[in-house]
Amino acid sequence: MKVIFLDVDGVMNSVHNEWLDLKCVDNLNMIVEATGAKVVISSSWRDGWYKEEDKKYMVSPEMAALEDAMNRLGMEIYDKTRPQLTGVMDFRGNQIKDYLKEHDGEIEAFVVIDDLFFPDFGPLKDWLVLTDFDEGGLTVEKAQEAIYILNR
Repeated sequence: MKVIFLDVDGVMNSVHNEWLDLKCVDNLNMIVEATGAKVVISSSWRDGWYKEEDKKYMVSPEMAALEDAMNRLGMEIYDKTRPQLTGVMDFRGNQIKDYLKEHDGEIEAFVVIDDLFFPDFGPLKDWLVLTDFDEGGLTVEKAQEAIYILNR
């Protein structure tokens, strides 16, 4: 399985549309179509999304909008990272590393798409695509970079 660890702010929105930039959703779709990767939300927005069996919980309007836009293009959110329970600094990179350990043997390739470089992203830097809110979030060029990482 190939996985896209997806941040939302600065990736799926941009200076062009601060709520949800549909061009960014199209570019995410380009990655999914080219690689067959599954989307795992690593953003702090993940707290507003639940798997189908847990939909009895409130889904945030932001995550509902993202999921709806993705579903219209045939994509879905596969999963989300979880907060760490180890007492280690709970940064996004550590959450992603935990997810990779939990799914050891299942994940053949992954990419991290984020607009911030967290202190614990060091070991993940070869799989990191950094976006920029002011430059359009997940642009076509950044999507192509992610495709390269997933297919190399």
